Amino acid sequence: MKVCDVVLNSIWYDPRVRKQIIEYKNQGVEVCCVGLRCNRFDEEQIKKIPVPVNVVSIDAKYDGKQKGIIRKLIRERKKFQVVKEAIIAFAPDVIHANDLNALIPAYAASRELKCRLVYDSHEINTDNYTGKKNLLLKAYYKSLESRLVHKVDLMISVSHAAADYFAREYHIRKPMVITNCALASENVSQPVEKNEGFEVLNHGVFYAGRGYDLMVEAAPLLKECPEVKLALRGFGKIENQLHKRAEELNATNVIFYPKVKVEELIPLAAGSMVGVAITEPVCLNFKLSVSNKLFEYAAAGLPVVMSDIPEHRYLNEKYGIGVIMKENTPACFAQAVKKLYGDREFYNACVAGARRMSDEVNWENEFSKLIEIERSLCGEN
Repeated sequence: MKVCDVVLNSIWYDPRVRKQIIEYKNQGVEVCCVGLRCNRFDEEQIKKIPVPVNVVSIDAKYDGKQKGIIRKLIRERKKFQVVKEAIIAFAPDVIHANDLNALIPAYAASRELKCRLVYDSHEINTDNYTGKKNLLLKAYYKSLESRLVHKVDLMISVSHAAADYFAREYHIRKPMVITNCALASENVSQPVEKNEGFEVLNHGVFYAGRGYDLMVEAAPLLKECPEVKLALRGFGKIENQLHKRAEELNATNVIFYPKVKVEELIPLAAGSMVGVAITEPVCLNFKLSVSNKLFEYAAAGLPVVMSDIPEHRYLNEKYGIGVIMKENTPACFAQAVKKLYGDREFYNACVAGARRMSDEVNWENEFSKLIEIERSLCGEN
């Protein structure tokens, strides 16, 4: 079986795609990759991908921002054309299309090749944070997706909540769920030296709706617990805003850590005591998603303070990994932290739940199920 993994970015920066490549290769699948050159293209990182790769690009005059709807349509058409041609050049048995934008050229290529097509939807593409700003574009992509999902051999979703949504919305069989869990090899099992105090960590890209500002606002409410430190690791659009607000509140219990490489996130998280996975339901995609960091914290052996969204409830009910806040407010966040800080028996039970989840829900276990199905689609045992 030969699989072509397709994504409309420069491949390396999509952790889900990188994990796919690793597991395909580990399980003896012949795999190749097609990507589309973006402004984060890094040739040295691409060289690290241990399989054949083709990162294509379009003429510079059509790339980037374009004035007028006609030029924008030309740009998109050219992108889809070069990606389609690159897929066909690899002549795969299965095309694994990551997200709706990659599905469009992948579908066209699958028709020419008469091969199998798998649609891996990383999010609710038609109702995400940026898509809400353009209702016309949203309607177009929804119409397109509603047709294409009936033409694929298999659809995948990242959460049970999202899979249920797709099944209801498009009247299809519930998509297979392969969540954004960590690799089993990333699980931190040995005792780790903890950072000073009772450190509560939220790592990732700093942008609205992920609880970073909420943590800073909660800092004064936790000063009665002098050991509790609120740690933010990463970078992003609201970074300066967060620093400024922490200074205004004299929040000396807030720590800012610089960004690190993706492979360093879990080992460094293990030095904290609690992880934070807050997703505010500002759009349907956020509401039905599941935070990657939830699995990163579990791999690090950390209990988690979580927002109340369907997939967080599902995982917490099944494994008992932490505390779900009643509301996304500083008061509720502080209350959740105090629960984990003050109740050692409950804290240890959540640590055990997190470890159990990371042992069961890991990428090797999850993705091997897909490979088995893809083999069967190709007539292999």
